[in-house]
Amino acid sequence: MGLRLPRGRRAQRGRGLRDSRRDLARGAPVRSALYEGRLVHTRHAGPATGGVGHAFSQRVTMLLVALDEWEEVAARHPFWSTTRWAPVRLDRADYLGDPATPLEATVRDLVARRLGRRPAGRILLLTTPRVWGWHFNPLSVYYCLDEAGDLAAVVLEVTSTPWHERTAYVVDALEQPVRFDKEMHVSPFLPSDLEYVLRAGEPGESIHLNLGTRRGEERVFDAGLSLQRVGNARADLARLPWRRPFAAASVSWGIYRQALRLWRKGAPFVPRRTRAAHPVTAGHR
Repeated sequence: MGLRLPRGRRAQRGRGLRDSRRDLARGAPVRSALYEGRLVHTRHAGPATGGVGHAFSQRVTMLLVALDEWEEVAARHPFWSTTRWAPVRLDRADYLGDPATPLEATVRDLVARRLGRRPAGRILLLTTPRVWGWHFNPLSVYYCLDEAGDLAAVVLEVTSTPWHERTAYVVDALEQPVRFDKEMHVSPFLPSDLEYVLRAGEPGESIHLNLGTRRGEERVFDAGLSLQRVGNARADLARLPWRRPFAAASVSWGIYRQALRLWRKGAPFVPRRTRAAHPVTAGHR
């Protein structure tokens, strides 16, 4: 199933659940779906890391949700919700901006301010939803499409560990790889005077993303995400809280487990810089 809009048409907005069910009955594609795969972290041994290398991979389950389908996806099964407690919850307050403002409008406004152009197509969010009340996303990715359904911009919402500070980087996806300054201290075992390097393709049956950090020409760290689409059927949504009850919690546990291993290896500790709450930084040069 592709993720392209017919050329010349704008993404539909403000459609109700009844319209969505009618489309489903007609076989119209739903863009939102669950994905499974692996996340690979590689810390390169070099001057920036104190000569301490490290690598690990973990299985991950994530949701790609079209923001104009936010309510519709959660309404497809009683185990999911956007407003009440449920085994799986898409909580607006867990993401960018004022919870009183629709997330889709928040992202469009942010991209318009930072890049000088407003996304005309769909916005797809890759994230881990709140499962059994637990929520933590080191990285949520907003894929902003143009009218033709091509990837035009990417917003990276980054959350630090253990401080849980958040910032957002807006990057122009028309030319890749994209290189931009790291503006927030994310890990106590990595320095802050680094640059990010992003490679991200348009989501489809698979999703591939690489976010690395560099100091000049030195490769410091790479995070690679490789996912395959599982599906968006009612049964797929129902299985998530039972097959992967720790989908969100395992992300947090994994970070602290790997931090302990780095400490045991003698990785240098880097104190946190003081940052304003929820800074937002343009990442395009």
